[in-house]
Amino acid sequence: MEKIRLSDILRIKPPDALSSRYGKAFEKAVLVLLKSGDVVDAMRTFVEHYGEPHTGAFAKLMKLIPWARKVVEAEPAPHVVFQIDGVTVTAQADFLVKYADGWRELVELKSHILKREEWKTKAEWSLAAKIMRMLYRRAGYDYPLRLVYFAKRDGAVVPEKEFFIYPKDEKDDEALLNVIRRRIKK
Repeated sequence: MEKIRLSDILRIKPPDALSSRYGKAFEKAVLVLLKSGDVVDAMRTFVEHYGEPHTGAFAKLMKLIPWARKVVEAEPAPHVVFQIDGVTVTAQADFLVKYADGWRELVELKSHILKREEWKTKAEWSLAAKIMRMLYRRAGYDYPLRLVYFAKRDGAVVPEKEFFIYPKDEKDDEALLNVIRRRIKK
């Protein structure tokens, strides 16, 4: 049985080695920020994993502080597996977070700063988030999925968030399952 990652099915271009190292370090730093609320610890974590300071990463961490203060628990999201047409599809969001009111959600974090002309990349991320929401719901994690990324607005980098509660049930899943089937066949 063939095993394939969701990002490979959707043909999301993998980052180069330096961008990948940055993304992993940023993800670890954001997890520290969500768990502790301490931006200095988060910056230290970034430097430990990236190997050097990066003012852009530090600025983005600072912009996430208001959201991080609302989080009371955070952990890496579990890995999910789904079988379709003889292929095992794997996916993993970045975090599973809980807020003071008990609300839980999955979080998919993108460290890349999206430029206005990168609408196609944004569309790929949104499709991946919808499919990931479906895979997690089918695996027993019926939480909404929050896609967090950064964009340039009026010359400043700002965090953007999209919230996915769709798909909600098996009927909603059908369109996304068809997308997966078509992409697997290509």
